[in-house]
Amino acid sequence: MTAHVAEGIRADLARCALGPVGLARARSSRAHIDRTANRDARNILFHLQKRGRLTIIQGDQLTTANAGDIVMADDSRPYTVEVSDRNECLILQVPADLLGDHLLRHDWHGQLLRASDPNLAFFDYMLRGLWDQRDMVEQIDDRMGGLLVDAARILCSRNVDCARIDAAAPLSPVEYALAHLGDPALGTALICDATGLSSRTVQKAFLRLAASTPTAFITERRLAGAADLLTACDRRITDIAFEVGFSDAAFFS
Repeated sequence: MTAHVAEGIRADLARCALGPVGLARARSSRAHIDRTANRDARNILFHLQKRGRLTIIQGDQLTTANAGDIVMADDSRPYTVEVSDRNECLILQVPADLLGDHLLRHDWHGQLLRASDPNLAFFDYMLRGLWDQRDMVEQIDDRMGGLLVDAARILCSRNVDCARIDAAAPLSPVEYALAHLGDPALGTALICDATGLSSRTVQKAFLRLAASTPTAFITERRLAGAADLLTACDRRITDIAFEVGFSDAAFFS
C-alpha cells in the first residue's frame, strides 16, 4: 500500500483479528492510496463507510460509497482508493474461500452494497459492536468471527439474488437511462424505442420517478458522473466529457 497525501495529514489505522477474519478502522484526511495485488492469499474486503466518501478505482471502473454504504474489493487485484476529507471507514477482511465457490464465481471487486438494505444495517451493527469491544477481543471466542463471515455471506447472496431479479425484469425508462448514460444518442426517442413506450408515457415516468424531464435528468446524472471523475482521477476534461456521454466538449464546458 502506498499513500499519496498532503503534508500534515491526520490519519490513523487500527486493526484486530477474530478467528479467520480481520477488522480495521481507518480515519483520514483526504488521501489517494495505491494498493498492489496480494499474491500470498486472496481476501474480500468490505469497506463500511461511516463518514465521508470512499471511491475504489480500477482502470476506468469507479465505485463510490457514501456514509452507510459498503464498497467491496478483491485484494488479489491492484486498485486505487480515493478518500474524502474527515473520512472514517470500518473494514472487514474475509478470506475468499470462506465465502464459498458459488459466491466467488461472482466478481465482487468494486461491488456497491447500499445502506438502504436492512441486512446491511444489521451487519453494520455487528461490526460496530465488535469494534467497540476490541480491547477485549482476546477474550472473545474465535468462533464469533464465523458469525461475521455468515453475515457477509448473506449480504453477498442477497446481492446476487437481487441482481438476478433485476436482470429478469424489464427496465423502466429511468432505469434504462441510468444504464445507458454513456451513449451520446440517449434521449426520449431512444428510450421510447428501447422500452416500447410512447413519448408521453416516458415523459410521465420521469416526472413521477425522478421529478424531472428526460433531458434534464440525463444531463444532471452525466454531470454528477463527470464531477466524480474530475475529483478522483487526473484525466483530460475532454476525455471525461466523452466518457460520461457528452458528444460536444464545448457544451460540456
